[in-house]
Amino acid sequence: MDMPLLVVTRPLDQQQELMESLQQQGYQAVHRPLMAITAIADDQLPIAIQARQCLLDLDQYDGIIAISRNASEMALDWIDRYWPQAPVQMSWFAVGPTTAEPLRQAGFNVTMPQSRYDSEGLLACQQLSHERVNGQRWLIFRGIGGRETLANTLRQRGARIDYAELYQRQPVSYNPQDWQAILQQKPMVLLSSGQALDLLEQQVPDLMTQVSGILVPSARVAAKAKQRGYPQVLVADSARNSDTLSCLNSFYK
Repeated sequence: MDMPLLVVTRPLDQQQELMESLQQQGYQAVHRPLMAITAIADDQLPIAIQARQCLLDLDQYDGIIAISRNASEMALDWIDRYWPQAPVQMSWFAVGPTTAEPLRQAGFNVTMPQSRYDSEGLLACQQLSHERVNGQRWLIFRGIGGRETLANTLRQRGARIDYAELYQRQPVSYNPQDWQAILQQKPMVLLSSGQALDLLEQQVPDLMTQVSGILVPSARVAAKAKQRGYPQVLVADSARNSDTLSCLNSFYK
């Protein structure tokens, strides 16, 4: 099977290792980030005050959830700022292996889903059942905005939920001419989230007819794409580089 051009849409500074691996395996790839990730400053704005209070109260939480790799890495920065030694009694959770990796490297014992790496997969963990979380206080590290499924469901199960929002996502826009040369090659587009699909469709309204397919990191995003009519949707086991490569190699090689 002929391999098309691959379009990697990860944010800037998060694509290098994947791009190098793709090129080493013979793929032609270009980088077109759809979002820029900006850390929340530790200042006197309300969102920073909220995050700082959550960090100062870190040892008061029964469990902590990181919703993305960005959330994990930035949470560790904030913890280093306010805790000479991080409290160890809390339960740490991550939505998947990419999110869990920085926390595990920092020495935390992290629980994550066995297969489905998203909020729904995390909610299926026995440790987050009503019997376990009812009456507990939990903290979610995330970016500004996003899905409310996880927090709402945990609240329904009796948990008290706080957010520490540590970064924001800014769309990166390209004009039609920027996309034209790439789309003429009917590329395969590698997306990191459902939001990335939305952003790309805003810039390329007829995206479905312009690409050979899309690769996504979860069943939830795949279902979203298929509902919109995309005929070729590849689903990696997670957002890890190794899973992305495995998915591509299984399809093309």
